[in-house]
Amino acid sequence: MQRFDHPSVPIDPYPSAGTQVAELRYDSALVLIRLKDAPRLRTGEDADYLTGRPYLVSWRSRDGEWVQIVVPAGLIIDLTSVPPALRFVIGRVGPWLEAAIVHDYLYIAWQDVPGRGPRPADRAFADAIMLAAMRAADVRPWMATVIYWAVRIFGGGTFGRVKPDRYVDLSDPEIAAQMAFMQPRV
Repeated sequence: MQRFDHPSVPIDPYPSAGTQVAELRYDSALVLIRLKDAPRLRTGEDADYLTGRPYLVSWRSRDGEWVQIVVPAGLIIDLTSVPPALRFVIGRVGPWLEAAIVHDYLYIAWQDVPGRGPRPADRAFADAIMLAAMRAADVRPWMATVIYWAVRIFGGGTFGRVKPDRYVDLSDPEIAAQMAFMQPRV
């Protein structure tokens, strides 16, 4: 499986600095893939997952129009990054999962924009999108606040870190062969 450092069509998902997120809506289903060899080939605590289709959400500012964010298919993700000691309160999967996927994408998307580096305003936008997404998913307000402040306080190192292997091509024969709906019956 070949990994890539950019999606097939890089898009700048960030607004101008200082833009406030007023509202978010989910526009599509989140489709995740876990390849059959993922658990055996894992390099960390758990195996990676992939976005199986483009994942769409839209947001708007208080005085603006709706703007869509497209999380590319083939994004390599780890679900929700929660330290093991805190998983009794906030699990890796829950009503905040979709928010975490968009947030993780926004934490690395600056690398997809030629000539762009990590900007504090882009990180603040990613964190604000996560909070708005949790609100849209009816995550309990106290839990959304705890998660938001955790990423605000502890997410800086992750945001600025270059991640060279961020995507895979889902049409890669090695991946396509693992999809049950693509395999012939025997």
